[in-house]
Amino acid sequence: MPTQDSFVNQIFGRDPQEHTTTEDILAAPLPSPIVKAQVATIPSPAPEPQAPLTELLLLPEVPLADLYPNLFATPACTYTVDCHPHQYQVVYNRSEKFWVPLEEFIEQDFLRLLPHITDLDNHPISFVTPFQANIFHNIWVKSNSPLPSINLCAKVGQHPHSASFPFGYLESSFVDLIKSIFGQFPSDWLTYFEGTLVPLIAYDFLDGRIATLCGHLHFTTDGIFIIDRNTRTKDLLRTQPGLAAFVCTPRVPTNPFAYITPPPVETPL
Repeated sequence: MPTQDSFVNQIFGRDPQEHTTTEDILAAPLPSPIVKAQVATIPSPAPEPQAPLTELLLLPEVPLADLYPNLFATPACTYTVDCHPHQYQVVYNRSEKFWVPLEEFIEQDFLRLLPHITDLDNHPISFVTPFQANIFHNIWVKSNSPLPSINLCAKVGQHPHSASFPFGYLESSFVDLIKSIFGQFPSDWLTYFEGTLVPLIAYDFLDGRIATLCGHLHFTTDGIFIIDRNTRTKDLLRTQPGLAAFVCTPRVPTNPFAYITPPPVETPL
């Protein structure tokens, strides 16, 4: 019966008379080690900078007017044609000034009682008659970017008669809506309106003299400021001297700017 050694000899082709020793195994040549090839390394590309949220919202497929309709939609009041929709009576109490909506008064439209310069032909000549020029209602403020323009409305207040202003005067203010609209803006968007020229307050002294206080928007962590202010004045009597028949001579007060108090420059709106 074949032994285990005979099977081993048949498989490996050895002579059964040969004897394998330990020295023979060690002397056999060993195969060369397999050296793995160096894997070429390719540096990972630097991550592309992510567009800020503001730019993502400016993509054409994400119209801002749809995301923030309250900021960019045209206010419904701009379609009012019969009267100015934001009228107030200015009331003074212990040197403080309060704007009271006309809903609390019997007369709901005081502008109706003040003739416009184009209506003075129907008034007797040589009678002192306070009259109004064009009253601000709304303006469009453009941004410095693809952001849509915003619509700012003014509220107009009638100041009462006083020793300084025998017929009172009108004040159209954009302050409240400037604070309301830009107070809702994301902070990133405010840079797109930085430095934009806007009217702040317009005064109509009801005798042909008009003054508009303008300035540039400036946003800080403390609030909204109007800086680099300037006052644009206009005297309608220079271009329409016939209006002099309806005003006091001399006009009172001589220097109306000594009696008005616009918002301070150093404090936010």
